[in-house]
Amino acid sequence: MIIAAVGDVHSPKFLPLFLKSLGEVPVNIDAFILLGDIVEKNNVEAFAPVYEAIRKRFENVPVIGVFGNEEYRGFEREYYAKYPEISWLNDELRVFGLNRFKTCIVGTRGALDKPTPWQASNIPGILEYYRDLPGKIAGLLRECRDSEAEITILASHYGISYNNLKGEKPSIYPYLASQRMSEAVKPELVDLVIHAHAHNAVVEYTVVNNVLVYNASLPGRGRILVIEVKPRRSILNWLAKPR
Repeated sequence: MIIAAVGDVHSPKFLPLFLKSLGEVPVNIDAFILLGDIVEKNNVEAFAPVYEAIRKRFENVPVIGVFGNEEYRGFEREYYAKYPEISWLNDELRVFGLNRFKTCIVGTRGALDKPTPWQASNIPGILEYYRDLPGKIAGLLRECRDSEAEITILASHYGISYNNLKGEKPSIYPYLASQRMSEAVKPELVDLVIHAHAHNAVVEYTVVNNVLVYNASLPGRGRILVIEVKPRRSILNWLAKPR
């Protein structure tokens, strides 16, 4: 199974790079996953050229989306209403038939080790939310396992480890990822983790608890990632690599 994944388009800011990169994605992908911050400053209308370009190139490919911090909390219903063709995942899972595989995708904004000062001042309960989310995501991943999915993917906007944040200032690592989220990532539960948010990180992927974790931030990678995923329950018989 082949997926394309990207986050941090910040449309219209990096839209030209996104459109250029889209033309380099092979047409035989099985799913396109958007990892949040697709727009800048909650510009709901700016999502349209991103989605329209994807749909023009990949007419029948499922498009799955998670929200980032630039798609503001409380505005999710506006995105649902304006872009109903996207399979939005907001701390939830969905099972898809992709290629010949039963695939469970868990989607989330993710958690941070420290809320930003703005979040701490303006989002009631954010500390508790970030504290409790890893346990909730672990539960969703167990539901995927119980559904007998052949492939399980965790799609998060924020990172789940500091391991692939090199290139960012270490002082801001807690505002880019949650190391506690890595506790939910176990090889018997998930086959692949993809995230965005770390624009300057130079490490494309790392291994967390024997699971590959990719940073698909568009400004960081300079392209849309294309990843081949094979079902497995051990790192020894699984590959997931960009083409």
